[in-house]
Amino acid sequence: MDTKQLTRIAAWLKETDIVDFTYKKDGADIEIKTADAAAQASEFDCNLIPVTSPAVGVYRAAEKGESNNLKEGMQVEEGAALGIIETASKKVEVKSPAKGILRVISIEEAKPVEYGQPLFFIEA
Repeated sequence: MDTKQLTRIAAWLKETDIVDFTYKKDGADIEIKTADAAAQASEFDCNLIPVTSPAVGVYRAAEKGESNNLKEGMQVEEGAALGIIETASKKVEVKSPAKGILRVISIEEAKPVEYGQPLFFIEA
């Protein structure tokens, strides 16, 4: 690959949001990383609200004997119960901080969680 072709590729990369470009041909490898694209890629608008764990413990969707059928895409109300964190000494309820659509469930039943760990994401 000649320098003119590399210059054209570098100029093209600056016009895109591609951060890392690798070219491999006939045993030759070329990797280009653009700092400008990385800065642009980090600027985005997101309307997802994280629901984080209020304590360290084990996540449960509901109390034993009860059910809590959470599904991605379902409507949730502000303050709605989204589960329970069982700690060594107590149970802490996980509540929805806003009314919206439950877009992402990032926790599984009976899995350990850390304080502040995102459990769900709600689109307000």
